[in-house]
Amino acid sequence: MGRLYDSLLSGSSGKVGRVVVANVYGNEILRKRPRRRTSEPTPKQALVQERMTRSYDFLLPYKDFAKNYFGQRSGLKSTFNIAMANVMKAHQLDFQLMEINLIYADIEFSRGELMAALPTGLASNNPGTFSIDWVDNSGADPIRETDKLQLLFVAEDEKKPVLMENLADRVDATLEVPVSAGFIGKTIHVWMSFRAQDLSDVANSAYAGSVLIT
Repeated sequence: MGRLYDSLLSGSSGKVGRVVVANVYGNEILRKRPRRRTSEPTPKQALVQERMTRSYDFLLPYKDFAKNYFGQRSGLKSTFNIAMANVMKAHQLDFQLMEINLIYADIEFSRGELMAALPTGLASNNPGTFSIDWVDNSGADPIRETDKLQLLFVAEDEKKPVLMENLADRVDATLEVPVSAGFIGKTIHVWMSFRAQDLSDVANSAYAGSVLIT
C-alpha cells in the first residue's frame, strides 16, 4: 500500500513500495529506495563508501560558498552536486592497492565568469605564516582591481580545509597569511580565487601549490 499526493503548487510526491515520487526543481522524478543492507560491504564497496565520506568531509567547510559560487545548476544537478562531483573525482580510487589518492591539483572550490586567478608564488618565510603571490590581471579596470581574494587551504593529514574570504584585492598581487599553530610543521595545499566586490560573480579557482609551514 502506498500514498501519492498531487498538488498544483508543489507537484506530485509520495511513494508506492520502493518507488518514490519526488519533485526536484520543478521536475517530477521516480526514484527507487535502496534495499536495507543485510551483509557487510565488499572491500571495493567499502572503499567507494569511504571516498563518499572523505569527499563530503572535504566539501563541508565551503559547502555554502560552493552553493553560491560553483557555476550554474544544470538540469537536476545543483551547484552543490557539481562541486561534490569535482571533489569525488579528485579522490581517485586505486582498487589494486585498495587506497584513495587525493589529487589536490584537480580540486576546485569556485567556478565563475570573472578573470581567472593566476598564482605565481607560494612560500613560508616567516614562522606560522605563508605568503601567496599572483598576477594583477585587472588591466587597470577599477572594478576588477577591487575583486576580493578567496583562499582555501588544507594540511595533508587533515580531512577538512579552511576557507578564508575577502583577504585582499586583486590589485595587491601578494599577501602574507597567518595560520593557527596546528599547521606549523605541516605541508599545506592552497587554492585561490577572486570574487566581485558586489558578490555577483567569482573567478574559476586555481591551485597555487603546496608549502611547508615553518
